[in-house]
Amino acid sequence: MNSQNIDWNDVWIEQMKRHQQCSNRKECASIWEEKESAKRFWEMSQRDNQKRSRETIRSLHITPHSRVLDIGAGPGTLAIPLAEKVRSVTAVEPSKGMIEVLEENMAEYGCDNISVVKKKWEDIDISQDLDGPYDVIIASFSLGMPNIRKAIEDMQAVSCGYIYLYWFAGETSWDIHSRKIWPQLHGTEYHITPKCDVLYNVLYNMSIYPDVETFKLGRTETYSSLDEAVEQLSNHFSLADNKQKAILEHYLKENLKRENGGYIYDASSTRVKMWWRT
Repeated sequence: MNSQNIDWNDVWIEQMKRHQQCSNRKECASIWEEKESAKRFWEMSQRDNQKRSRETIRSLHITPHSRVLDIGAGPGTLAIPLAEKVRSVTAVEPSKGMIEVLEENMAEYGCDNISVVKKKWEDIDISQDLDGPYDVIIASFSLGMPNIRKAIEDMQAVSCGYIYLYWFAGETSWDIHSRKIWPQLHGTEYHITPKCDVLYNVLYNMSIYPDVETFKLGRTETYSSLDEAVEQLSNHFSLADNKQKAILEHYLKENLKRENGGYIYDASSTRVKMWWRT
């Protein structure tokens, strides 16, 4: 097969569709609808990933006059510290729980230069919902869009500077666990999301040749008990009943590391940063 004839966007669409079908979830953002889950994510980012966030921001081409678009802003992991360094931040975030925590953080940190667009990126009307162009656009591990080419085309249309995309390389620890237990939980094979190889080829097909940096992100999640682990991972594993919870509890007991009476989940992964100037 001639690889030049492959429509890599179709590959992305098909892999994303298969992932969403097997996970019984319409979109990636749905796991963050509950405020409690979003709050835990914010607390984890402040505890474990502050250094990484600072490094991410230092690597961006920003000035005090920059206008930044943060796609999939979550609780403000990047938007809150960015607001102190740039003219303005537009945060695009669809999940109800994440929006609630983001707005609380904006008030707590006095960020009056952040505006929030409460939509999925694929639902945005770039001429009506946004006030571009933007000097910097960043999508940090928020590329759950079903049609990635259209998503990137819209980013290009509102950019007057740099676009930064962060995504995953190879199977994550989450993928490995899901592949093992999904058939027991849901009676079906687990399908991973498309990774950075597909993303790069979509960009290449669009005549975009980004700089690429690969890095490892070591991260662990600690649970005081199996009950806490099951409760906090229920949305990720798409649990719907007590039978599934019992299956997950047994799996976690056999596979999580024990330390100081708690359970440690290794969430480390290999990740990729791609960026280019428009």
